[in-house]
Amino acid sequence: MQSPEDARRPDRPQGLGLQVVALILTALLPVAWLIGRRTLPPERPVPLALDASGPIVALQRGKEGLMAGPNPVHLAALPGPGGAYRLDFSPGGGDQTATPPYRLKILGPGGKEIWQGSWTGKADGRVEVVLPAQGLASGPHALVATDSVGRVRSFPFLVP
Repeated sequence: MQSPEDARRPDRPQGLGLQVVALILTALLPVAWLIGRRTLPPERPVPLALDASGPIVALQRGKEGLMAGPNPVHLAALPGPGGAYRLDFSPGGGDQTATPPYRLKILGPGGKEIWQGSWTGKADGRVEVVLPAQGLASGPHALVATDSVGRVRSFPFLVP
C-alpha cells in the first residue's frame, strides 16, 4: 500500500502551489484596484452653507511677498466648533501685470502646507476662500498666491 507522501513527486516542494496562487492574486490586485476606481462616481463639489451675516475678513498683502508682514490680519475667535473663516483677497495683490491662473496655497505655522488649489478668474478679480476652523493650529498662517509668471504674493494672518 502506498502512503500519500510516496504518491507525491519528490522534485516538487510542498508549498509551491500555495506560492503560485499567492503570486497570481498579488499580480491581479492592482488591476482590481484600477477597475474599482473607474466604477466610483466622480467627486462632486459639496454645497457649502454659511451664515450670511458672518464676517468676511479682507486679507492684506505682505511686504515684498514675505510670509509675515509687519501687521498680519488677526482673525477673531469663532463662537462654535463648526465655524469657518471667510477670507477675501485679490490674488494679484493690486498688481496690473499679474496674470491668471493663480496657484493658491495656505501655509500653517512653520510653513507647513495645509491646502493647495488654483484659480483662473480675472486678473483684477477678488477671491473668497472659506477656511474651516476645525484643524487649524493657533499661530501665524499665510495665504500664498503665485501667478502664471511665477511672482509670489503673500497674505499673512493670525489664527487665535
